[in-house]
Amino acid sequence: MPDYDYSLVDAAIIDTQSNTQRVLREVLARLGMKRAETYGSVRDAADMATAATPDLILLDIDGEEAEALRLIRRLRNEPDTRNPYACIVATTWQPTPLLVMRVTNAGADDLLVKPVSPKQVQERLAALIESRKKFVVTADYTGPDRRKSPREGAQVPLLDAPNTLRLKATNRWAHINARQLMAEANHFVNEQKLLRISVQVAFLIEFAATGLPARPPERMAVEHLARVPAFLDDLLRRLDDLGEPGPAESVAKSLKMMAERLRLQAESGAVAAEELERVRALARDLMQAVDAARSLEAMMAEVAAAVTGYRTRLEQMAQAKAEAAKAEAARAATVVPAANGDAAKEAVGS
Repeated sequence: MPDYDYSLVDAAIIDTQSNTQRVLREVLARLGMKRAETYGSVRDAADMATAATPDLILLDIDGEEAEALRLIRRLRNEPDTRNPYACIVATTWQPTPLLVMRVTNAGADDLLVKPVSPKQVQERLAALIESRKKFVVTADYTGPDRRKSPREGAQVPLLDAPNTLRLKATNRWAHINARQLMAEANHFVNEQKLLRISVQVAFLIEFAATGLPARPPERMAVEHLARVPAFLDDLLRRLDDLGEPGPAESVAKSLKMMAERLRLQAESGAVAAEELERVRALARDLMQAVDAARSLEAMMAEVAAAVTGYRTRLEQMAQAKAEAAKAEAARAATVVPAANGDAAKEAVGS
């Protein structure tokens, strides 16, 4: 294993257990890390994203799971984060499949199982330095790309995210322009967010379109439509950050207003067909305004494929749930007669 120099690395340890904080800090110190800030809760670390620039974050996921996951998403996605590409390693005593999925979906780099040893930490840091995964940017996710196979539709370009841990540990920090590196990466992320958000908004609207005309409108359709305004708020903020409002801004504002009005109509039980078509048209206009170089046909094909794939997955999940319920009912039916038989034997014996 290469001999890394961790003396310039800035680390943050967030853990509700003071003893675990101490152990982790000692482990990092043994590796040569001289600067490691400790926080007793996620709330204590709330200002870390904007006030500090840690290269490595060790984050306990057990004590405050929901808050910890929100912090990871904020670190990765909020514009005020000074280093959204910091190496984030979640720590846990119980790595259940559900927890692993949640940590992965939030955007963490890795999950470390407690109790930790210096060797474990050393190996994980080496992996982050030598073979960190590239980042993928979607409408609601920024973080390591863990896809095992390409998704349908347009191929999303990956980002070789600035890895300040690697730059410092390999003594390259003094030879690069960190500010420029971050600015270029942030610009890439913002541009990708605009593209993916516009497609995601069209996807949500197209998925909802079949269920909204029903009387009453389908609950799932209304729920998906209700997600549109938040995505548009993010898109508008990013347009402002890029200094490139243009036609996309006016289209997004109109679409947000129409989507909110359509949701209110749906909740009252009646959706005007002409307004639904207007919302769908605005969603198409937004995709074109954001990505004028790509044909509308290609974008709509991507949206249609996503809707079809999503519906298929929902149907498969519903079928699996029904089959599981049927199997459970059959199992219960075989248990009850046996129990009744035992009761009858006891009655005869008495």
